[in-house]
Amino acid sequence: MSKSVTLFLRLCQGRLLAARHPEKVWRVGERVTNLLQKLSRMPAGCTVQHRTVNGVPVEIIENHSAHANTSQTLLFLHGGGFAFGSAANYRAFVARLCKKSGIARAWVPDYTLMGKAPFPAGLNDVVEVWKALLQEHGQNELLLAGDSAGGNLSLALCHAMNASDLRVPSRVYLSSPWLDPSLGESDLRPEVVDAFLGHNEAKARDWLKRMFATPYANVHDPENPLISPLLGDLSRLPPVYVQCSANEVFMVDSLRLMKQAQALGTECYVDVWSGVFHDFILFSPTMPEGRAAFAAAAAWLGHGEVRRPPCFQNRIRQLSSPL
Repeated sequence: MSKSVTLFLRLCQGRLLAARHPEKVWRVGERVTNLLQKLSRMPAGCTVQHRTVNGVPVEIIENHSAHANTSQTLLFLHGGGFAFGSAANYRAFVARLCKKSGIARAWVPDYTLMGKAPFPAGLNDVVEVWKALLQEHGQNELLLAGDSAGGNLSLALCHAMNASDLRVPSRVYLSSPWLDPSLGESDLRPEVVDAFLGHNEAKARDWLKRMFATPYANVHDPENPLISPLLGDLSRLPPVYVQCSANEVFMVDSLRLMKQAQALGTECYVDVWSGVFHDFILFSPTMPEGRAAFAAAAAWLGHGEVRRPPCFQNRIRQLSSPL
């Protein structure tokens, strides 16, 4: 991990943990994501359109490269703790993902954030966008990806679609997903030193509960599978590929996902990276680890191939189901 990235994380950590009110944390997160947006550049050969789809603002990214597979469409759900982040923040990242994977287009919805309305408003928006995607591109291979809270919404969307007997995506990619905002205890609890939230895991989990999980669930049961999708029926999930850091509290969720996938025979691949941090793939333009993870994510989404980076194999714990 570069010194500049380490310094950036420490600065974020101090400001975040010093905050006592959720709204203040959300504002800090919004400023950080807006800064990252300013540092990002759209790749050549990609354009963006703005539409309202079933009442939800959506950015539609088109990959005009000659090799783009016009029979593939991606839905990408951005992270931000359900409280910040936007399609614009992720525009350049998703465009690069389309170019690298060869996917012709991606829809990135600006789902309702919990500062405006908590659960189920954001998930309802995502469901409406998925239904519109089925109507408009139902002849395509449909793909789904999300990072952090967007990873949560991705699996919650799969649960919602299964409950309605609607088509689920061909495969799913998740980066550092937060799959259990109920923050329930687990029998898989290795010691975690979170690069964002520090050495005290109990304090970090309490902070996450106060700042994000409780405001998001609001009056609803946090163990509802549409809030904590790890607690839902994982036997009907499409194939899933997950990348996360060994140095993040949410890593345990990915281990629990894999344990359940192995018990159910669900197709799932989890790569746990050492020496990086939560959602490190977003730093793919500047970090070698991020670039390698980005290439692996693109291979999975575009071609359904699990191409684990050979140059970092000694730093990746590779888990697969079925065994």
